[in-house]
Amino acid sequence: MSKEVKVGLIGVIGLVFFYLGSNFLKGIDFFSPVSRYYAVYENVDGLIVANPIIVNGYSVGRVSDIRILQDRDNKILVSMDIDKDLIIGINSKATLSSNDFLGSKAIVLSIGDINSPINEGDTIMSEIAGGLSELLEKATPITDNLGVTISRLNDILASLRGSGDMITTTLDNLNNVLTNTNDLIDNNEETITTTLENLNSLTDDLSKKLSDIDPIIKGANDMISNLNRVDFENTFNQIDILLTSMNGVFDDIESGEGGTLSLLLSDDSLYNNLNKTAFDLDKLLQHINENPKHFFAPLGKSRKKIERDLRKQGKE
Repeated sequence: MSKEVKVGLIGVIGLVFFYLGSNFLKGIDFFSPVSRYYAVYENVDGLIVANPIIVNGYSVGRVSDIRILQDRDNKILVSMDIDKDLIIGINSKATLSSNDFLGSKAIVLSIGDINSPINEGDTIMSEIAGGLSELLEKATPITDNLGVTISRLNDILASLRGSGDMITTTLDNLNNVLTNTNDLIDNNEETITTTLENLNSLTDDLSKKLSDIDPIIKGANDMISNLNRVDFENTFNQIDILLTSMNGVFDDIESGEGGTLSLLLSDDSLYNNLNKTAFDLDKLLQHINENPKHFFAPLGKSRKKIERDLRKQGKE
């Protein structure tokens, strides 16, 4: 074999290894069987061939081809070569999103129900994840409000520029007031001390007076407690019963049902008889007192003798 043939074979083998190595670096494995699926997007936003297909952070395939479908409003058809062993469910979804902070793209595949798999060559549902542009769009109202706030703050600061001298004057006046106050306290320190001592003495005296008043207050509390323990309600009930009974007695006396007492009050004859009896008894006692011999002589006197003595006394 000539040297030219050897150099040509080495060059061909080098080109083959270069091609295989570059594709390996792109994620193409010629020795692993794959299944091809499709997804249709409105905008691929920088997606290129050989970008990875990712499931839960693990690369399971690559983008093998990208074509524009002019007969379908210029939508983009993306061909995906995915490991043949991976089962794709009927409700799977291929989401186009950013793969890193540098902006490289990837398709994040969410596996649906593997009990209802799709066939090789079918189209998977697609969507586009919100990127940095969407985030900036959402942040636009915030930035607008921030701009308005900064503008207002600038206006406030501008309005305060002419107030510096006034603020300085106010602070100087406040400093003078504080200085004068300190001087006043220093000059009247002895008077203030005396006043505080007198106030303390007054407070001590007041505390002593309050201590002396405590027994009086305690006695008053005890008296109030004793009054609280008195059964006023029962006492008033007894008094009410007594008054009711007395009213009943007076009613009986007025109606004539009170016995002798009611008769004395309502019947004049009984009163007159009692009065006459008392008068006769008084005359008898007077007679006994004036003429005891009529009653206490050894044999006493007869009625005729007593009447004769009485006539004699009448003549005298």
